[in-house]
Amino acid sequence: MNYFHWHLTEDQGWRIEIKKYPKLTQVGGYRNGTIIGRYPGTGNTHQQYGGFYTQEQVKEIVKYASDRFITVVPEIEMPGHGSAAIAAYPYLSCFPEKPTYYFFKKAGNKPGNWAGDTTSKTVMQSWGVYDDIFCAGKESTFSFLQDVLDEVLPLFPSKIVHIGGDEAPKTNWQNCPNCQKRIKDLNIKATVSIKLNTTFKVILFSEWKNI
Repeated sequence: MNYFHWHLTEDQGWRIEIKKYPKLTQVGGYRNGTIIGRYPGTGNTHQQYGGFYTQEQVKEIVKYASDRFITVVPEIEMPGHGSAAIAAYPYLSCFPEKPTYYFFKKAGNKPGNWAGDTTSKTVMQSWGVYDDIFCAGKESTFSFLQDVLDEVLPLFPSKIVHIGGDEAPKTNWQNCPNCQKRIKDLNIKATVSIKLNTTFKVILFSEWKNI
């Protein structure tokens, strides 16, 4: 039972190097500030926070753990908690033109607790669950996730990889033309099934690669 569950991605930051998508760490690895205190907070630090692990550093940590009989289980969140990735590559969102600040306020955060740019996609500065999740109506989203796993999986000898699947509000999917088209094309009766479809396609990819 010696497992280290390594949470490498979240709304508040992307923490692992993906060579095909350098902006994941260049942009998604840093947020402009952090709310002070527990939600909804009493202010913002207005200090940039971030950082990430290179793939070489990941290998070192995995080996260090393995030498001590500890299995490292990586977690790459999908389809929810993708704000950091979306900040780096806005096309991953159902609505690339809607700024992160919009979703920050929509979730009940105080406008005064935000730091920096309010007009574009940036890394989320507060904790919680947000509507801006990966778009399940675009094949480019699946290509991105498959590419990410293609780099992540070889770094970990673990037979288990955590891909999230929880805390993914369906609001954007319900209002997204691309997601609604996929629902119609696949004759899906409920949007929750599209989340299962996302997870299913990624699992299929992992098995197909036989990693």
